[in-house]
Amino acid sequence: MQDSTHISFGVLTTGFTYRRFKFEGSLFNGREPDENRYDFDAHRWDSRAARLSFMPNKNWAVQISQGFLRSPEAHTPAEDIRRTTASAQYNRTFERGYWASAFVWGRNHVSGHGAARNLNGYTLESTVNFLERDYLYTRLELVDKDELLSDEDRARLGLTDHHASFRVGAYTLGGARELWNAEKLSLALGSDLTFYSKPAALDALYGRSPVSWKLFFRLRPGRMQNDSHATHDATQAPPHQH
Repeated sequence: MQDSTHISFGVLTTGFTYRRFKFEGSLFNGREPDENRYDFDAHRWDSRAARLSFMPNKNWAVQISQGFLRSPEAHTPAEDIRRTTASAQYNRTFERGYWASAFVWGRNHVSGHGAARNLNGYTLESTVNFLERDYLYTRLELVDKDELLSDEDRARLGLTDHHASFRVGAYTLGGARELWNAEKLSLALGSDLTFYSKPAALDALYGRSPVSWKLFFRLRPGRMQNDSHATHDATQAPPHQH
């Protein structure tokens, strides 16, 4: 919902920059890959996207984009999606750390079968690295889901609409500490807690106040030896991934 292109085989992108502006355009195959992920899916380049970015200074980057995805879902081939996104990213370094944040909005305008509907998604996330080895992060999400329920779940809830839409929220708070940090590799231990919001109509399936918790190890390449690491440590959802 926040990516104007798609996870697909076959993408052609070109663009140009002028001072603090960048414009990009893409042609690509809009259909999702099938379940045989070891082969190539050759389809027509029937979809397109464009993005305009502006970077007013070294700390800020904003963008707006729109894409047309032809028949992206295999189980609903008659439906097309027009996807619009906007985002703002902020990165700032300071002594022995950095602060990286992003706000992303995306909308799917789904059309087909003589009907249309809009689905929105919002993400706000932020990571603070301090004392070089310590991290605190949060990720707040709200998203409209219209493919959340199976036929059995809809029957259980007494719903007849196959595209019943629900706004679901996930609110995560967590932290991590690097236990071992070498030039080429780092190992960290972390944990986070996620609270969820949802309509009361879903209580029979998910309970009244669902909560999840996890403990994890993080293994990744060592930090780059310049300020660009600030954009690599934030969990981001750029609108133009291929």
